[in-house]
Amino acid sequence: MRLFAIFSVLLLGLNNLVSATDNGKTTDVTWDKYSLSVKGERVFIYSGEFHYQRLPVPELWLDVFQKLRSNGFNAVSIYFFWSFHSASEDVFDFEHGAHDIQRVFDYAKQAGLYVIARAGPYVNAETSAGGFALWAANGQMGSERTSAESYYSKWYPWIIKVGEIIAKNQITNGGPVILNQHENELQETTHSADNTLVKYMEQIADAFTEAGIVVPSSHNEKGMRSMSWSTDYQDVGGAVNVYGLDSYPGGLSCTNPDSGFNLVRTYYQWFQNYSYTQPEYLPEFEGGWFQPWGGYFYDTCAAEQSPEFADVYYKNNIGSRVTLQNLYMVFGGTNWGHSATPVVYTSYDYAAPLRETREIRDKLKQTKLLGLFTRVSGDLLKTDMEGNGTGYTSDASIFTWALRNPSTRAGFYVLAHSKSSSRDVTTTSLNVNTTAGAITIPDIELAGRQSKIIVTDYTIGKASSLLYSSAEVLTYATLDVDVIVFYLNIGQQGTFVFKDTTKGLTFRAYGNSNVTSSSSEYGTKYTYTQGDGSTVIKFSNGNLVYLLDKETAWNFFAIPTSSNPNVSPSKQILALGPYLVRSASIEKDTVSLVGDNANTTSLEVYPGNSKVTKIKWNGKSVSTKKTAYGSLIASAPGAESAKVSLPVLKSWRSQDTLPEIKRNYDDSRWTICNKSTTVNAVAPLSLPVLYSGDYGYHSGTKVYRGRFDGRTATGANITVQNGVAAGWAAWLNGEYVGGALGSPSLATTFAELEFNTSSLVEKDNVLTIVTDYTGHDENNVKPAGTQNPRGILGAILTGSDNENFTSWRIQGNAGGESNIDPVRGSQNEGGLYGERLGWHLPGYTVPKSAGKETPLDGVSNAAGRFYTTTFKLNLDKDLDVPIGLQLGAAANTSAVVQIFMNGYQFGHYLPHIGPQTLFPFPPGIINNRGENSLAISLWALTDVGAQLDRVELVAYEKYRSGFDFDRDWSYLQPRWKDNRGRLLVDLGKEK
Repeated sequence: MRLFAIFSVLLLGLNNLVSATDNGKTTDVTWDKYSLSVKGERVFIYSGEFHYQRLPVPELWLDVFQKLRSNGFNAVSIYFFWSFHSASEDVFDFEHGAHDIQRVFDYAKQAGLYVIARAGPYVNAETSAGGFALWAANGQMGSERTSAESYYSKWYPWIIKVGEIIAKNQITNGGPVILNQHENELQETTHSADNTLVKYMEQIADAFTEAGIVVPSSHNEKGMRSMSWSTDYQDVGGAVNVYGLDSYPGGLSCTNPDSGFNLVRTYYQWFQNYSYTQPEYLPEFEGGWFQPWGGYFYDTCAAEQSPEFADVYYKNNIGSRVTLQNLYMVFGGTNWGHSATPVVYTSYDYAAPLRETREIRDKLKQTKLLGLFTRVSGDLLKTDMEGNGTGYTSDASIFTWALRNPSTRAGFYVLAHSKSSSRDVTTTSLNVNTTAGAITIPDIELAGRQSKIIVTDYTIGKASSLLYSSAEVLTYATLDVDVIVFYLNIGQQGTFVFKDTTKGLTFRAYGNSNVTSSSSEYGTKYTYTQGDGSTVIKFSNGNLVYLLDKETAWNFFAIPTSSNPNVSPSKQILALGPYLVRSASIEKDTVSLVGDNANTTSLEVYPGNSKVTKIKWNGKSVSTKKTAYGSLIASAPGAESAKVSLPVLKSWRSQDTLPEIKRNYDDSRWTICNKSTTVNAVAPLSLPVLYSGDYGYHSGTKVYRGRFDGRTATGANITVQNGVAAGWAAWLNGEYVGGALGSPSLATTFAELEFNTSSLVEKDNVLTIVTDYTGHDENNVKPAGTQNPRGILGAILTGSDNENFTSWRIQGNAGGESNIDPVRGSQNEGGLYGERLGWHLPGYTVPKSAGKETPLDGVSNAAGRFYTTTFKLNLDKDLDVPIGLQLGAAANTSAVVQIFMNGYQFGHYLPHIGPQTLFPFPPGIINNRGENSLAISLWALTDVGAQLDRVELVAYEKYRSGFDFDRDWSYLQPRWKDNRGRLLVDLGKEK
């Protein structure tokens, strides 16, 4: 690294000198102890975590990115999962469907978002094997996440391939990538140049350099548990350019609303100790939290979705001098197929600000308030810690962070209750320092779990600055006049004072808030009590002030008019009212907005151009009036009158999906389990090795068939390991003999099967074992992390010393590692008979011999059925209607259920474990205007049988949208082909 020359840049109207550090490869992205700079301009990185793999419809990536941009974000952080792109060794797919990551970068750039790239090779992320390619996660990598050659030889090709694509999309090449993360939460416990972890991090750095990466590197410390990879602390090698600290501090509970909510107020000191020459960076900060099998469903967890968390915690980060923040997750998505690690179920909603259905939660609206503030607050990007504690206010129950810009003297005071979980309503005064001297600001109310940022000497435009304001600044714009936007809770008092204003300034207020003015020794004070809705003050110098109550502010938008993620206050159009405004532009006398609305709302637009007199909403002119203060008002239509008619699911056809339980089933082309040794570090309990990964089957259901001779065996001891909650069942010569239901607390289950000796034959008894699968473990799960084997760990006959299994065969997903469905990918399917033959795919023709049973009929014993049907939807072209499938089952129903929509496994339902019963499908997976193929597989884990008592399509909310959801999605939905069976024969997988 080196220092480059001091240069002068124009930053939000201020001439600031930026002395920054670069990495010796590019000066397009630099840093100092205050902030990151891109192209010579300081920028607050307000980022959200997004995983394209969890939304396998590329067009919807733009939908999400537009929503983030409109809600104040200027960056996305993205994991690239090795497992998603590599079904077999030395084979990579960056072309088919959602595997085409170039579209991620293209859409991010189009939306105006920077990208923080995180390609691992290990990423964790509650994804199967932590993102390691599953073909490698069976032990052959040896000592994972070290400098071992066996590991290096496997991950190196991945980093080169994905790194080359990332490199093409760096900011230096006109792309959006500004940072590149090395590994993930790798703790440097020994600071020695000879340590294998240090060498490993250097290997990663060298590989990314070879791939062409020149933007600064970063890493994310796993909480305050170690001191890792910072150039400012015991740098013996492997350090990154920008150190980061992950934090999930909420401690919230889905059942106890008073649990947790304890702020961490030691971030600043941590960064001062370990990365004092670098900006403070939180690569993962709590945007929500995941839920486990047997836990709670996200929609029921009110504490995690509370906007109070976003208000108090994210502002605390500002007070701690953080200038790079990434929320994990901002949008969670879906663990479709078999992509999840066992700690999570199908939904990865994460209680994130943006719901799994892509709907905006109140938490995102609250998050926007801070995003818009940091976007324009240039003085915030260079501050020193002036002090902190409970001594700044008249009430000792209030804690204050005091930040000061050393160049402009702007001050930022961040207030919250010292006991952050307090729900007390406290009114206090605040002692501040300003360029006009020391001032006491009165009547600042904190309503329980509320935080406020009080600004002093706050620069707005060429003609406007605030000496102070006790109302919070939402944003400002420098248009034809300066426009300032404040917000408060209804009933709270706000006071603001302009700095260096001309004498005789008068004003007029329009709205419900009563505004008064009074003289003071440092200027005219404007005081008001916040009323419901919006009040606008027009001053005689032309400037405008919007006074918004908090929930009205949630629907305020400052829409950028350029694609630059670093938005200038002069490149915005202001709008108020709708659910979402995606974009805005001006042509001649018309301002055109594109957005979404659930219900018809008012629409107010301040275009900053007096010649503009008309509004278009989603391409249609709407009746427009002009206000006395220069804005335009109209109505934005909603979807309340739209009819959404979902069909009743009927005309089901069903077929046996467990024919393998019959003794005479022909498995002659199945894979023979004949290995006596394994590369896995975990030794098998019996031989031959029955680990599914050793035979090329990784994801989904596995079917085993073991043979033995004679009539003397009385049972078998079977141990299975397929992830927590994964159950299994066994049949001897077609007769159910037991198994395990699976448990949220057990990754390994054991059962002593008892045989009915009357069902035994002298030759070729067949024990069929069908195993569910909930994913490969992450690195932290003992004993062997990601290489904890999957499948049968041990199978031993009991009752006879002379008899043992004579052979074993295994069947898994169709084609194994051959990836015969590259669009959906190798993790979409498992090994059920119906899956292998493609019954779940659109275009599959059910034979006339198929039954007409429905999932509501189910099975009466330990058996399995595959149910298929089709239905059509014909929603309005301009509607976005998230649709899901609601399932239900009687208590004590023990079964494994999968949902396939147009070939995608988008639901793994365990009624005896839960919690998920409602499974949403995004457009592109479901055809909102066209035919759909739905399949449900069900197999009972006991001889009691199983059936569902509810299978119903349900709509969430409906929105009139300017986004194009009326598309031909067929490229994402490859159809069944009649050669699928022959293909499997050719691959030696089926007969």
